[in-house]
Amino acid sequence: MSAPAPLGPPPAFPGDLSWSVATLVSLWITGPLWGMNVCIFILCARVLYIKGLKGANLFMLIVATTQFALATGHAITVLVQLIRGFAGILTGPSLYILDQSTTEHVAQEVLYITNSLIGDAILIWRLYIIWNRNFWLCVPFVVLCIATAVSGYTAVGNLAQLSATGTVFLHNVHPWLLATWSLSLATQFGATLLIGYRFWRSIQWNSRGIRASRLTVLWTLVESGALYSVTTIFLLGFSSSNTGGLFATALGQISALAPTLIIVRAGLRSAGSSGSSFTPAKGSVNNPYNPGYMPSARPTLRDVEAGTQQTGDDDAVVHIGKAPEIHLDDFVSPATTSHPPSAEPRRL
Repeated sequence: MSAPAPLGPPPAFPGDLSWSVATLVSLWITGPLWGMNVCIFILCARVLYIKGLKGANLFMLIVATTQFALATGHAITVLVQLIRGFAGILTGPSLYILDQSTTEHVAQEVLYITNSLIGDAILIWRLYIIWNRNFWLCVPFVVLCIATAVSGYTAVGNLAQLSATGTVFLHNVHPWLLATWSLSLATQFGATLLIGYRFWRSIQWNSRGIRASRLTVLWTLVESGALYSVTTIFLLGFSSSNTGGLFATALGQISALAPTLIIVRAGLRSAGSSGSSFTPAKGSVNNPYNPGYMPSARPTLRDVEAGTQQTGDDDAVVHIGKAPEIHLDDFVSPATTSHPPSAEPRRL
């Protein structure tokens, strides 16, 4: 008796996973990634709670909670597919795995695309704040985000119309998915590059303390978003193969990690600058969570070229020429950050 034909599309290249193995592995890796989301969300909520749940902090908590809820829904749909496709099957995976138009799989893709769009929107908002609320600079990225939504939800709509044996590689689904991933990657890369350039301009290379503070903020931004961008690049590279399903499913969880990870790292760094404990001492003058904390005013591009000297605190305000003063807390709640002027700093 001849062996049964493999389930789903054949491998695209030697070494490519079979459809059933790629589906099983991609669904399995969602669990550890969701566990990471749980830990990061708890830390993010703690940071925002310590800072005070009002204004932009409350808004960021709502956004983080929304993304975590979407990631949780994504994990639930993945678990349902795993159970229905493999549990109780003795001779191999059922045809349920081949059907890409099931309610569970379509819901999984809707949740992923929505989470990805929220992450892109947060990044565009941060770009807007860091560049002194420059609306026109953000217009191309808003257009990219809208185009991502159109292509993504169009792909999901076409996915829901597939037959039980149709796959994501068909012409009415695959090109739309490629457009979605490419547009999202362009948004992430372009906005991160512009934010990084703004930080790079802020560095005073002749001051070791200022240089270290700015580079730390820059690397925090790059590292926090690198996982999403690198995974998307791999997904585009393997988009025509069964192996690409591993990266596509992982993005459903990774899309919620980067925005909250920046908030957590900002909170941990602020705490570390005033002590080893996660919660800084309430009496510390350098404690940004202290109600009496009074950081210096932040100059804008139009400010004069008068300089100030950095104190021992990494996050002490320093003059950075024509570039605006930027702190890691700008990525936590920049929209309502208020910075009353402090005492006159020493001149360089």
